[in-house]
Amino acid sequence: MKNRNTIIIVIVICLAIGIFLVIKLDLINTIEKKIYLQKIKNEILTEANEKYNDEPELITETFTDKDVNEIVIKMKKIVVKNENTGQEVLMYEDIAEPEIVDVKSYKGKIETIEDNKIFYAVDKEFKKSIFGIGTDNYNFEDVKNYQIIYDIESYNLDFDETVGYFVCDHLNLDFKDLGSIEDLEKIVGKYIRVQDSKFRDYYTGEEYKVLSFFTD
Repeated sequence: MKNRNTIIIVIVICLAIGIFLVIKLDLINTIEKKIYLQKIKNEILTEANEKYNDEPELITETFTDKDVNEIVIKMKKIVVKNENTGQEVLMYEDIAEPEIVDVKSYKGKIETIEDNKIFYAVDKEFKKSIFGIGTDNYNFEDVKNYQIIYDIESYNLDFDETVGYFVCDHLNLDFKDLGSIEDLEKIVGKYIRVQDSKFRDYYTGEEYKVLSFFTD
């Protein structure tokens, strides 16, 4: 009986060691795969940066706004991946940041969209308990359900292509600009996050709104 118990204990230990080794090896393979993919990504990015090495790090462009005022924008060089081709391409982005006027965030569902209005049912609000302490202090809190109506008629979504520098409002879904409210029909009834923001343009001082929907 004693020998049998000893054998059972040995088998259990062996199984435990085996499971541990499988988990460990799987974890090592996952880490190695991530390291390899990051290495490939870094090599591609380095190659792309070397390709555009002779391009200036900073450039300035002059545009004209709707009041025929000249806007001089300083931009820095960046290398990004083209979503369509997967190739690394050279771009320049504005180094000036807009001023944040107000940001509100919610969680809930779009109940319906009609008459160019979005009827959004809220059950959580974004709360900021202590400013500047860390992301752990930023969280969504349950609230008594209520409805917000976003009237898209109050948003200026028309981009004036005849003007060199134009400030307008934005409506987007998962970081992609939308052309119209109809593009949100596919997420009606789904649990989503909404960020209702207002910014002040760095160059003109004009305020503009950004209404963002996130399905994550």
